[in-house]
Amino acid sequence: MTLLAAAPVRRRWMVAYALAMIGVAAGWFGPIQILLPEQAARLAGDGGKEALLAVVTAWGAAASMVANPLWGMLSDRLGSRRPIFVAGTVVGVAGLLTLSAANTTPVMVTGWILVQVGLNGPLAALAALIGDRVPEQQRGTVGALFGVAQIVGVILGTAVAVAVGDETLGYIAVAVAVPALGATLLIINREGAVVRSSKTRLRWPGGQFVWAWVIRFLLNLVNALVLVYLLYFLSDQVQVTDAATWVLVLTVVNVLFAGICGFVGGMLSDRWERRKVFVVAGAILLAAGTTLMALAPTVPVVLVASALVGVGWGAYIAVDMAVITGVLPDAETRATMLGVANIAGTLPQLLAPVLAAPIVTGLGGYRTLYLVTAAFALVALILLPRLKTLR
Repeated sequence: MTLLAAAPVRRRWMVAYALAMIGVAAGWFGPIQILLPEQAARLAGDGGKEALLAVVTAWGAAASMVANPLWGMLSDRLGSRRPIFVAGTVVGVAGLLTLSAANTTPVMVTGWILVQVGLNGPLAALAALIGDRVPEQQRGTVGALFGVAQIVGVILGTAVAVAVGDETLGYIAVAVAVPALGATLLIINREGAVVRSSKTRLRWPGGQFVWAWVIRFLLNLVNALVLVYLLYFLSDQVQVTDAATWVLVLTVVNVLFAGICGFVGGMLSDRWERRKVFVVAGAILLAAGTTLMALAPTVPVVLVASALVGVGWGAYIAVDMAVITGVLPDAETRATMLGVANIAGTLPQLLAPVLAAPIVTGLGGYRTLYLVTAAFALVALILLPRLKTLR
């Protein structure tokens, strides 16, 4: 399959691409931050809301992990990204509308599974478009947009949910925002001539892809472990009086630093034609931030640590997609393998609570948790030389 375009993508294409990714992220994280927790509290009450939310999000995460590579495989077989983008968006919107009317646990679970399965379609298409349309010298910039737009989508989805102030209307508003933000890209994106072969076979990826996958998994696991028990860490270890407010403060600090550093880093990586230095900086800063959280759990230090983690995460997402798309086995299975690569971002969300819970409750507490988290970042750093072709 040939979908490559040697010409640089224009600024308007980048804007449309970023808007589409913001829409997908808003559909994902708007419900997670506000709407799903409120709905779980309404259906299960204060005594069962945590358990219900855990069940709903676990089913959704499991479905997401399977859906992304399947959407990618279907995209490769069709030889086109547009049908996958549209079909997935339709399924995701149907899930959001199902959630807007959910008054029972089974309907809530079904709605969230539909959202996760559906929105993985446009996510898979957007990831593949970087390899299809973006030349190597622009992949840092566009790849950074892919990551930064997800951060903006978190803020937008949460802001919409808060501004509407009603659970049902919140889901409907997000359901409208997702396709509206993706429409421009569908209009202006032109897919090149596609040669689809029914004889295409998925080849086992080379070592470069495997090591890039492992590094992506480890750094996403670091990010997930930082966030998973942040509320409890602040209340129990740092002993702040209003932990929820401090979670918001730290999230804003983290997001601002990650977004700015991610976008600037992506442009610099293209200008310098270097990717590895940003992964090195990201891993070191993530390790430094989590080590500070482990050794000095005070408000000023945690604020500094949050900024370091934000800068580190931004440095990594600046080149994440450029690294992954640069080590794909071949063009004919691009979307499929990017779907496999995206598991490295989804799986840590499932594993983080499993790993963190026994450490926090019986194996040394939060100090041990964040030291182990720092160790994961350093392991990623140690593995980086395995990417021999990475500049």
